[in-house]
Amino acid sequence: MEAFYNQTDNPHVESRLAASLARDATPSVALPVVYGEAIEYESGAREIAHTHTRAQLLYATSGLIRVRTPAASWVVTPDCAMLVPPRVEHELEMVGKVSFRTLYVDPCPLPADDAGRLIPVSGLLREAILAITQPPDNADTSDASDTQDKPGKPGKLGELLTQLIVNLLAAAVPVADQPGRLPLPQHPRLHRICQALIEQPANSDSLDHWGDRFGASSRTLARHFQRETGMPFAKWREQMRVSEAMCLLSTQTPIDKVASHLGYADANSFAAMFKRVLHISPLKYQSMVSSAAAGA
Repeated sequence: MEAFYNQTDNPHVESRLAASLARDATPSVALPVVYGEAIEYESGAREIAHTHTRAQLLYATSGLIRVRTPAASWVVTPDCAMLVPPRVEHELEMVGKVSFRTLYVDPCPLPADDAGRLIPVSGLLREAILAITQPPDNADTSDASDTQDKPGKPGKLGELLTQLIVNLLAAAVPVADQPGRLPLPQHPRLHRICQALIEQPANSDSLDHWGDRFGASSRTLARHFQRETGMPFAKWREQMRVSEAMCLLSTQTPIDKVASHLGYADANSFAAMFKRVLHISPLKYQSMVSSAAAGA
């Protein structure tokens, strides 16, 4: 994923995002502990790299969100949310039509050394997110100025929702198995290899090939790769392909085309890998994502 450009055609979306960043940059303005926004995105909409002074919770009731930080690339599905710490640069890309819900939280519920994490979204947390990002009754949601200067849910309900969300986030346990998380190495050579593979996921070149290309032994590359990503090169490539498959399947791309795009000889070999990693078949995964979108 290269640096993203804002591709949304909705001026109200742009103004609401600009208002969020402006509120972040104005510490003199008294803000609630938690406030949020609800934005509808078209598939392919992107947001350039940016930061917030507050922790940000990214959640989609339908569609998927690709998130990239300096440390990792993430796929956020409707059954989980991503917590981004303050001042951590991140880029966003929408996969499919996305009903986007985001919360800004202060103080940050993450440990100081956390670079971001996926957390499961329980039914209670989901309803709390939806309630706190719902516009006030009788508000004209087509005019972003209605809420720009009044973030947060007013009144007793807002206080209750804020306290509930703070407690749920503080108690949230990270998703144990995170197939949607792809660690990114910082070493320039390794970063170039990973970027090339992300752009061409069907590429099956070995570390010997990459070593010859970049003037390093495969043993050296393997050692650095393990140290920087926490996994062997082959495992990283598989994880990358799973992340890509999640996005393609969510847009109802035929399974055989997904398999071909990722470099598998046939749909069966791809399906076997996908099920081994995610414990669900590609067909059932597509059905699950479709059901989530229909129920949003």
